[in-house]
Amino acid sequence: MRTPFAPSGLVSASGRSISRLEVARARAVAMTDTAAMAGTPSYEGASGHGTYFAEWPAQLGSADKQWLPNRDRVTARVRERVRNDPVAASARSRRVNAAVGKGWRVKFRPNARALGIDREAARQLGADLSTEFQLYGYGHAFTSDAERKLTWGQQLRLAASHIVVDGEALGLGEWAEDEATRYKTRLRLVDPDRLSNPNGRPDRDELRGGVEFDAWGAADAYHIRERHPSDFGGPGQFRWQRFERWTEWGRPQVFHCFEPERAGQTRGVSRFAAALKSFRALSRFTDATLQSATVNALIVAFMKSNGGPGAVSESFEPGDVKQFETWRQEHYKENPVNLGNGAQIPVFPYGDELQLQTASKDVTSFDAFVRSILRLIAASLGVTYEELSMDYSQTNYSSARAALVHAWAETVALMGLMEDQLVRPFVVAWAEEAFDRGYVQIPEGAPDFYDAVDAYCQIHCIGPGRGFIDPTKEIDAASARIEANVSTLEDECDDQGKDWEEVLEQRAREMAKHEELELPMPGGALERAAATSRDPAHQAFLDQRTAA
Repeated sequence: MRTPFAPSGLVSASGRSISRLEVARARAVAMTDTAAMAGTPSYEGASGHGTYFAEWPAQLGSADKQWLPNRDRVTARVRERVRNDPVAASARSRRVNAAVGKGWRVKFRPNARALGIDREAARQLGADLSTEFQLYGYGHAFTSDAERKLTWGQQLRLAASHIVVDGEALGLGEWAEDEATRYKTRLRLVDPDRLSNPNGRPDRDELRGGVEFDAWGAADAYHIRERHPSDFGGPGQFRWQRFERWTEWGRPQVFHCFEPERAGQTRGVSRFAAALKSFRALSRFTDATLQSATVNALIVAFMKSNGGPGAVSESFEPGDVKQFETWRQEHYKENPVNLGNGAQIPVFPYGDELQLQTASKDVTSFDAFVRSILRLIAASLGVTYEELSMDYSQTNYSSARAALVHAWAETVALMGLMEDQLVRPFVVAWAEEAFDRGYVQIPEGAPDFYDAVDAYCQIHCIGPGRGFIDPTKEIDAASARIEANVSTLEDECDDQGKDWEEVLEQRAREMAKHEELELPMPGGALERAAATSRDPAHQAFLDQRTAA
């Protein structure tokens, strides 16, 4: 039996026998090379000819090689659109409001098993840490902010804005030794433009985009200008400081928050980058349409004369024309032409006539074009068309609910990114000080803080609520999920930006007050909500689509 490894009868230049398998491989390679040279690659997408592929400037390149040289120009254009384009400004505002709102509540949940303590001790430790951080982050003195002007929630909004617009947020953990505040730990948010190679050095393996890497490819230090490169004059524009990512004992010091799109990516890419062309097209089309509408509105009529100087000179002498025109003007002055409602028709010189101007350019397609472009932009930015445009004229309950599912997934992803790369590392730096100063006590039998950092600093962030589209359906569904044991009160409260413990405690106080005042206890709300939400007439009403 002949096998692939059997001799083919051919001999190489060195005298070695060539197998049948080697011959088959050589033939396959030759056929592939011949097809490529003939312009017929195995994949149509690799073709360099034809209407669709002839001029397609696509090249392979590393993530940093393709992004870092273009980062400044793309980011500048994105910021210009956010400043001057109402749609871009709306997109930034919607994403920041959805992800952060007015701020986050940070709830500590120490891991009882990892710390070797009972659940009650872990719960009490978490409550103490949560209370301390709430007072620290939202106090009147703005002690969480190195610049002492923003609360913790406002700092998160600023960080989210940088992530949405610039593709990344950058922060420094500082220690304010000379300030007489309860806590010295500060967060300073830094413009990502200041993160750059010192003195404009070219990117290389160990230093790219201002980020310094160790031998394993992990970010080890960050080089940050003292001032923005285009700020008001000053020597700080040409001085860089090198910040270690962690201190010698492991305290987080630099917080670089971005979502890489490719392995080996050093700096974040704005979601607006892919939509810049659409933004530019929309802006130009809008400007041109407004100019056309303005011209049509301003130039409503023009004068047309059928008798020029040459024609007049052939029919009359100059004196005759003057006498004739004087007689006409005196006649119409004594007998004005009017329309009976106070409006008069002017009388023009001899040979002139009034011709009304009609619209020369059609602007009726403006709305349809704008909607199409806005849908493309909304898809690239991870928001719904309704959020971006605030146009709900084509939306009913079912379509709005479907859109909300995808929009909320984008919001949760942004919240998770900020929690993992910014909030939790900063919480570790703050908790170190809280334990070190004795403001929060380590439970008996628990390990040292830096022996179990992650166990002490497990957190749960409560952000803004998802909101209701139809309250009756949402309440009915939430109560059904809890009764079916597929959800919890905590989960349902989180969706609405509330702390379930605070909700229950407040309800207990309200019910006690009802009893004290001998007021009847409210009831039957869930039954009424369920009856309404499940009514076919109610569903038909919600699914009505408003006419455009």
